[in-house]
Amino acid sequence: MDNEQIVDFSSLDESVQELLRRAAEARLRAYCPYSNFSVGAAILTERDGQVYTGCNIENAALSPSICAERAAVPKAVSEGYTKFKIVAIVAHQQNSFTGPCGVCRQTLSEFRGSDGDIKVYLGKPTLDKVLCTSLSQLLPLSFVSYKEDSVVT
Repeated sequence: MDNEQIVDFSSLDESVQELLRRAAEARLRAYCPYSNFSVGAAILTERDGQVYTGCNIENAALSPSICAERAAVPKAVSEGYTKFKIVAIVAHQQNSFTGPCGVCRQTLSEFRGSDGDIKVYLGKPTLDKVLCTSLSQLLPLSFVSYKEDSVVT
């Protein structure tokens, strides 16, 4: 996916629609008594299409708070999935799309699919319009682990 585009939810593939629905359901379980800003995420694994969800979990001390994406990632990784195909995120806002924070973007970059990227779909609770993008669009200069023989000199 080279460019970001906003599309109608109904025009998306049924599997992407279902992933967004799962993210919307996860959002309803968010623990956000301080910000009242609920976020849900759903990750589709590459190997056999397993879906793992997460929601944001706030803490009064702020720094121990966990974003929805970083709640879903360890669930998938602890089950042996380290390549993600798609991430769907649904946040509280009705008038704009909410992308992953910088820490979540970098965390997701550890688990790029075989094609070197992850498709990202950002939805609103109404699931009417969806912003379609990719991790490489959201984080073009991520930290990357290089093997010695892969570095061009």
